[in-house]
Amino acid sequence: MDDAAKKTVLRHFPYGLYAVTVAHDGEDHGMTANWLTQAAFDPPMVVVAIENTSKTIGMVRDSHHFAINLLLKGQRDLAGKLGRSSDQAPQKLKGIKTKPAPVAGAPVLVDGLGWVECRVVATLPAGDHTLVLGEIGARRRGAHPGGSGLQVLRLITASGRRLARRKSCTALLPRRLNQAVP
Repeated sequence: MDDAAKKTVLRHFPYGLYAVTVAHDGEDHGMTANWLTQAAFDPPMVVVAIENTSKTIGMVRDSHHFAINLLLKGQRDLAGKLGRSSDQAPQKLKGIKTKPAPVAGAPVLVDGLGWVECRVVATLPAGDHTLVLGEIGARRRGAHPGGSGLQVLRLITASGRRLARRKSCTALLPRRLNQAVP
């Protein structure tokens, strides 16, 4: 298959949009990620692809913890801000309401749909990205009225041009969101 055909096919895969956040040596940082999936139920784990040249991958490796934040449908501008390169926006979380997660203190978005804080279990080189496997240590659903009717921000094409909604967004978080994993 030629490169153009591969890109055309890959652009039809639906992706979610998530904010990956990390803290290390007194600095908070965030980025937009769309290659993320649940990797295990017991213990609960997720895997996220982080670009090798990003500031985020170095901070995640050094801190051994990170958070995945679910963005709401109305947070497209936030996804765009966090999606900029660190050279263009060195303090991407500046002006965004965050709080430290309870286990390792990764910054989590106060106004997001919810978050999971993860401990790095393993990393795997994957071309121009690194796959980061994280075990979920804490999680919480955002404090939003209407709960289950909220819609998560979702990317329809890898080019980022078309966004759509996902009705069952709370299915992405574990059922007992307000309890830490033992």
